[in-house]
Amino acid sequence: MKMHWMTAVLAAAVALTPVLSTTVAAENTTAESSAVLTETSNDSMNASEAATSSSVQLPNPMVPYTSYSEMTAALGFRPLALPRAEGYELTNAFVIGGTVGDLRYTSRYGDPAQRSQLTLRTALLASLEDSGSDAWTTLSGIYSVEWQPLRLGENTILIAQIDATSFVAAWTEGDFIFTCQGENFNRWDFTHRIVYDLIDITEHYYTADE
Repeated sequence: MKMHWMTAVLAAAVALTPVLSTTVAAENTTAESSAVLTETSNDSMNASEAATSSSVQLPNPMVPYTSYSEMTAALGFRPLALPRAEGYELTNAFVIGGTVGDLRYTSRYGDPAQRSQLTLRTALLASLEDSGSDAWTTLSGIYSVEWQPLRLGENTILIAQIDATSFVAAWTEGDFIFTCQGENFNRWDFTHRIVYDLIDITEHYYTADE
């Protein structure tokens, strides 16, 4: 299985550009993710400040939180979070529109100006049914990119390149949909992070009960 996933990661990294526009119907989930919220900013962030390019649009309103349990109470589910062991520090946390969990991480290593950053968003698929756009586009807030499908076992993820060092991925598990935006990454490292860390978490903790 690990060799199969390694092959998939390499294939996605090599083929990411150019990509073909596509739509993918995937499965969804329910579940739990363990996380401790630390050092969260109390300042709200508007769309123009948060956007990294003209293709990025941010849903509003964004309500900042300093407690993971409070976020869970507001959302009614546990948003996907990175374990501390992954080497990332949680720097901001928001609930968007009362339905989307938004957790932002920065690497603890390297030159501060060049450290990689991750934005994880989690929502119930049902909450995006009437969004008027593809669910992954609405959740990520990223438009005008082309998504490439990558098959991993029984799941399919979508990956798109925003610019030379920025990427975004989307996937579903059980009743949930997830997106991850990465900045200051190369293709290989970003795809590896999605496949070996985040997909593994969602498959274990968000899979719908049989």
